[in-house]
Amino acid sequence: MTGNCMLITGQRNTDVENSRGLTAPGERPRMSSTFRGPLAPGYWDIHFSKCFSIVAIAAALLFTVGCTPAVENRPTDRRLPVFAGVPPLQYVVEQIGGDRVKVDSLIRPGQDPHTFEPKPQDVVALGRAVVFFKIDMPFENVLLEKVCEGNQRLVVVDATRGIKKRPIDDACGAKTTESDHEEHSHADSFDPHVWLSPPLLKTMAENVAEGLCRADNVHAKEYRKNLATLLGRIDALHARVEKKLKPYRGRAFFVFHPGFGYFADAYGLKEESVEIAGQAPTAKQHRALIERARAEGVNTIFVQPEFDPESARVVARAIDGQVVPINGLGSDVLADIDDIAAKIEKSMREPRK
Repeated sequence: MTGNCMLITGQRNTDVENSRGLTAPGERPRMSSTFRGPLAPGYWDIHFSKCFSIVAIAAALLFTVGCTPAVENRPTDRRLPVFAGVPPLQYVVEQIGGDRVKVDSLIRPGQDPHTFEPKPQDVVALGRAVVFFKIDMPFENVLLEKVCEGNQRLVVVDATRGIKKRPIDDACGAKTTESDHEEHSHADSFDPHVWLSPPLLKTMAENVAEGLCRADNVHAKEYRKNLATLLGRIDALHARVEKKLKPYRGRAFFVFHPGFGYFADAYGLKEESVEIAGQAPTAKQHRALIERARAEGVNTIFVQPEFDPESARVVARAIDGQVVPINGLGSDVLADIDDIAAKIEKSMREPRK
């Protein structure tokens, strides 16, 4: 037996939008200022992805098959059951959905999404959801293949829709490309950490609001109001960080795992990583990295909590520097961006001893 998940992805149908007065020719599509009822067919290109059951999780699916994720079937909790792929996206959904949604994240703080493997209980929990907001990471697609059999009404929304993904930065600023993908053990060729750029975070927020309005248009006015508030907070954060980092445009910062490329792009900085294609560097690569760090006057190696910092410590000791933690996968993305900016600014302001 097979099931279908409704997948909202790809591009909007701009012909429909223009006919409804939502965009002018040549203008970037945006949310309608007067959302009235369900969106007309064709507003998004909607595709249905066939999801086949997997024997290893058959027991879990027994709990989800036949379950209808409608709000009215949950007498003790009237909130819309929603899932997000990662904690930063969970935060965005919570800010826009407010008291109307109950949001869970597949990835927990401190977990590495690149190595995450869903458990049967993840399948069961997602099987009761109405909407899943994804960022198009491999672990999400694996889980969706498993869960769609038991939850045919699940709406999948790509929160990164409309965002051009950047290649992953390797050591010393080298970038992976699609042709490099087969040579690397890293699971994905493009950087998924789009939420660390405030301008791109705004696009994600708009996509989340569209998805919530589609799933629960009764409260669309409330979602749009919350979206406006969040966009204002993101704008204020962006202006504050831009002012703080403006004196250091063109400078490089070193991280263990290349997850801050979008942040670097937003503020004219360069990200350089210790990790290469998802692997710890070889001795030769270590030496080259240390030479580059010394030439750049770097005094700090930043490391994320989900990774072993030992390789970062080796580089830091060699340059008489320090290892400083920064978190790009926390549960408050605005606070995380503020913290990342403050620590990078401090490292660039204080000369290497």
